[in-house]
Amino acid sequence: MAVAAIKNRWQGIGASAGLALAKVWVMEPPASQNEFSIEAEGPVDFTAEQHRLAEAVEKTRQALLALEAQVKNEQGEKVAQIFAAHAALLDDPAFIGEARSRIASFSITARKAVTDVTAESVAMLESLDDEYFRERATDVKDVARQILEHLTGSKGQAHFPAIGDYIVVAPELTPAQTIALPKDRVAGFIVQKGGKTSHAAILARTYGIPAVIGLSQSWQELAGLFAARLDGEEGWVEPVEAAEYALQAGKNEGLQAVEDKAGEDSPWLKQFVLAANIGSPTDLPFVEKFQGQGIGLYRTEFLFMGNTLPSEEEQTEAYRQVIAACSPHLTIIRTLDIGGDKQAPALNLPRESNPFLGVRALRLCFERPELLMTQLRAIWRASAAGPAAVMFPMIAAREELRQAKDYLEQARQAVLTNGYPVGSLQVGIMIEIPSAAWIADKLAEEVDFFSIGTNDLTQYTLAVDRENSALASLNQPYHPAVLGLIARVSQAAKARGVWTGICGEAGGDPLLPPFFAALGIDELSMAPGQLPKVRRKLAGLPFAPGEADSLVSRILDCATHDEVKAILQNY
Repeated sequence: MAVAAIKNRWQGIGASAGLALAKVWVMEPPASQNEFSIEAEGPVDFTAEQHRLAEAVEKTRQALLALEAQVKNEQGEKVAQIFAAHAALLDDPAFIGEARSRIASFSITARKAVTDVTAESVAMLESLDDEYFRERATDVKDVARQILEHLTGSKGQAHFPAIGDYIVVAPELTPAQTIALPKDRVAGFIVQKGGKTSHAAILARTYGIPAVIGLSQSWQELAGLFAARLDGEEGWVEPVEAAEYALQAGKNEGLQAVEDKAGEDSPWLKQFVLAANIGSPTDLPFVEKFQGQGIGLYRTEFLFMGNTLPSEEEQTEAYRQVIAACSPHLTIIRTLDIGGDKQAPALNLPRESNPFLGVRALRLCFERPELLMTQLRAIWRASAAGPAAVMFPMIAAREELRQAKDYLEQARQAVLTNGYPVGSLQVGIMIEIPSAAWIADKLAEEVDFFSIGTNDLTQYTLAVDRENSALASLNQPYHPAVLGLIARVSQAAKARGVWTGICGEAGGDPLLPPFFAALGIDELSMAPGQLPKVRRKLAGLPFAPGEADSLVSRILDCATHDEVKAILQNY
């Protein structure tokens, strides 16, 4: 549903895709307004204080190394680098070295020295323009808190409830706090501060936990929640009162109990492939849990979020794992889509005044062909593991597609020359720019499939920045112009024997399946947690395939998104 149509919906930033409805567990903030500000504590034995600091630092180091080993075992080396970076802070002369020096210079306690240095480091980082470096302030605070816990003997965060699943509400979430939680019982995260590039957000995505961050509501409002509903893709939170929660939770349990048998004979379920959108192999358990029929969108940019670029070997293994696990279903791998709302520290991209219209996705890859060629070689090598497809994003013109296909063939020849086996690859593009939708009949001559990226298609069609919460009411996938472009693409594809999927947020929207069914769309791909509700919606559609044309005509005759929704809400 659109944000404007929902009362009491709080808009934040989607940090990890997925839906959640659960009671809330509040992770209380530090008692002090500024936890890294304390008064001087009188004359001290600076030698003893330096010794206490050294002991606390060593205990923190051992704890971080243990966390690194745990995460490496669970999620692999790349994610574990978060904690290796935290451990490296303990050897930073501007951090611990400075604290040690101040103990002697100012005759202050280790606690006072750590809090002062931390406050200054955090203030400096938070003043920077670059979001990636601003988010590192949370990492400094995380390490400092652990040192202070060892210095003061405090117990750290409160214990998570022993029974039940909860949405965690926190003013700020650090990697150590995230790892300490029982992730199999965390339904979601609502975090007041932070951004998409924070390490806690990366961990939430890694573990497949929906998360919304950057909410403007006061801490009192957030901490006062009884339960909540959230969408980690769209970035909204809805407060849920106790009575409503009891009703909704009961409905959800009943629906889940019959999920496996819902609509087995529905012609609409037979028409569609219901696939999943993922960001890494760690999402695969959720694809299996929610019965995804393959991968409709493998977002490969998460491989590029570290401080170093992934090698061809690393990429090959990441793609091969997913292809093999999803076989005999198809895995669609999107080539690198960095830029816009997604940045990669290792690429050191220049700041752009309008990044969504700038050098992103294929445009970036054409500027740096070694990035694209490495990735395409890895995809070809992984294709030997099962059914696979490559999908090029941000295509605006046919010549761009042909250039991308030339690189794809060069990569295949290079892989064969090096003696690696390859499978067959379907070739497709994301339709997310209006110009591509308008010339879909020409582009269909070049590809095996289209996948319509409704998030960007809506943004570019309506001239609405989808990251700007102030414009949320205008960001309408139900707009007749957007749906008209989708219909145009579907018709062009059918005329040339090309299949069509939906891989944007609209693919998991509970109102739109009737329209997609009536158009004859072949695949809907969405966050794994959205699959059950879409499956139920399709199973219960009240019209037969032969009666679909009238629905399409009625929708495309509408003048406003409200008219469209009024029609769809009857199905």
